[in-house]
Amino acid sequence: MGKNELHIVGIDAAPLWIINRLSKKFGLEGFQSIMHNGKLGNLESTLPPMTGAAWPSIYTGMPPSKHGLMDFFTISRDYEKQLVYFDESIAEPFWKTLSKQGKKSLVITPAMVVRPIEDPNVDMVTGFPLPSKFSSDKIKKEATKYGFLGEPDIEKDIKDGSMPLEEASMRFSESIKKRAELSKSLIKKGNYNLSFTCFTETDRLQHFALSRNDWEALVYPLYKEISDFIWWLINNTGAKRSERSIMIVSDHGAQPIYNKFLINSWLINKGYAKFKENIGDVALTYGAREKLMSSKALRKIYDKMPKTAKSLTRKMISSSGVRVKEGTYSRMHDFDLDMGNTQAFASISNDPVSMIWINDNRFSEPAVKQGEKAILKKELILGLKGLKTEKGEKLINKVIDGKAYYGSTNMFIAPDLLIEARKGYTIDVFNYSPERIFMKPEPAKSGDHIREGIFGFMSPNGKFLTDARRVKSVLDIRNMVLKVLSKD
Repeated sequence: MGKNELHIVGIDAAPLWIINRLSKKFGLEGFQSIMHNGKLGNLESTLPPMTGAAWPSIYTGMPPSKHGLMDFFTISRDYEKQLVYFDESIAEPFWKTLSKQGKKSLVITPAMVVRPIEDPNVDMVTGFPLPSKFSSDKIKKEATKYGFLGEPDIEKDIKDGSMPLEEASMRFSESIKKRAELSKSLIKKGNYNLSFTCFTETDRLQHFALSRNDWEALVYPLYKEISDFIWWLINNTGAKRSERSIMIVSDHGAQPIYNKFLINSWLINKGYAKFKENIGDVALTYGAREKLMSSKALRKIYDKMPKTAKSLTRKMISSSGVRVKEGTYSRMHDFDLDMGNTQAFASISNDPVSMIWINDNRFSEPAVKQGEKAILKKELILGLKGLKTEKGEKLINKVIDGKAYYGSTNMFIAPDLLIEARKGYTIDVFNYSPERIFMKPEPAKSGDHIREGIFGFMSPNGKFLTDARRVKSVLDIRNMVLKVLSKD
């Protein structure tokens, strides 16, 4: 065994306010031990504060502009959303760096890592959002023994009402417990320098629960299982206490959501974006279109189509989803917009921090010339900053220049503006109303993200604790891991 041993617990969407509240009310021993004997504080996430961008930044120490994930999707020159996952050949995760130093790692369900690493020094079970895969038959056999073959895929059942949240809470907490038992077993057997176990069930439940009166009863069982796992790591791992450090990290936080700002409604109603003209008999009904788009079999066929056939298919299914009666809402898509007459549009990030693209020559149907872009951007910023809630309060906390945040990245077409809504609001890029820019959130948006996640650290080594107090951002985590497990 190396001189030092580090055990990392990743918790998706864990904010300090939830941990403080549940610890005070229920006495979560693992979290309390970190609070009293080490450090537990806020951790700044990426913009937007999303799983897709933030976890790769934790693994690599790189911003989204370098590792290539600004969200779960990027947008192409032809305005198509493209699903992306973490690629270790582009940006090296800390477990790969440690392997080069001869150190052995156990990595269990790291979010956004969907392909098992081929490395004799790394045992892995891949993570959210795809089904779990295993780096070896030995790891799969152990996972089968503890009944963990991946997280439960139950969001659809929660959304359609066939599974009550009480049952979902139980299913998610059971999943956490099984994964924790798997990690314990492998840690005891594996002689690892590093273990990293990531739990994303917290985020998946909190999206449905946080604005409900009974949210504590729903969320607590998940944090209880994680706290118990932390307590075991503190007390029962193989290394001597003088060699053992514990780290807790989340990619972003969470908050209750009580209202949604329909950003594309605002852009369309202000004339910055325009819908296509009615394409008549070719158009499908809204319900038929959504059913067609959600078909996995048809998606596979579409992905294999040549570019011209894809364009004709998009034309066939466009425009029908935006014909709405007064006082109602409809789900819209990027292809509903007449891009040749659209100056700016919001896309991808349905989050309290959302994104706007100016439709310039980076895209196939530009409507804004380079000389017009700076003026348009200033006009958009001024309009966004002047927005008020239905109660007359300031709606937008911050408008961040995309160029300043992403730089001159060639990894994706970067948004021109990042917009952060006030507390309790999320920004919706999918829904449209001809006369409204606010709507009540659906159950799946009862909770949403905040930029502040958590960083916790406990170690008998005073130098490491000093270093830990300097950790402020997801970009600092990788260096902290390597310091603890350095050759010195």
